[in-house]
Amino acid sequence: MKKLLNRKMLACLLLVAGVLSACAPTDLVLKPSYQPASEIKGAGGTVLLASNLDGMTGLGRVQFIYGEVKDTDGRVKGNVVSSVAPATLVRDALQQELLRAGYTAQIVAGLPKDVQQGVVLTGATVSLDEVSSLVKIEAECKIQVVLELWKNGALVRKLTYGKNVSDFAVRDREKLHQQLLQKALGAVMKDATADLVTYLK
Repeated sequence: MKKLLNRKMLACLLLVAGVLSACAPTDLVLKPSYQPASEIKGAGGTVLLASNLDGMTGLGRVQFIYGEVKDTDGRVKGNVVSSVAPATLVRDALQQELLRAGYTAQIVAGLPKDVQQGVVLTGATVSLDEVSSLVKIEAECKIQVVLELWKNGALVRKLTYGKNVSDFAVRDREKLHQQLLQKALGAVMKDATADLVTYLK
């Protein structure tokens, strides 16, 4: 009798553990990296790169939510998070592209009034959402970026870019998200770099 009770208790505990694990958060911790995507070359010179967005100093201290992890019924199971602020990711990607284009790209707190060549990041939205099932993982990445181009102390252009990409995988969840992020951000940076090189001449 005691053995039967013990088995029933064990079965109940396993059932409860299964239910709790099914409800447990399934956050994806993203460690975003970026590889320059543009091949265009500029005229050179120094470009000051600033941002008027909050969150630039959050690196390593807090977690930023990039998106949600849902099941196929639309229930939120967790979040896609990172210690890198979206604005920081975009700013650093832009710096890499400008360096590759042949400029000396310096990150500054703000542009001086008489700046010769400067870019200000005024908008940066990065969202990365996931829908997971037993058979596959679907993800969508959306990026929106707004830049101001300054020359000789004057605002000369306001530039806006956006890109949406999606894909699925049956495994390698982290790899899927990083690939989508690289693809979307790379497309935005290609367009932005081409415009900046043109207007900086």
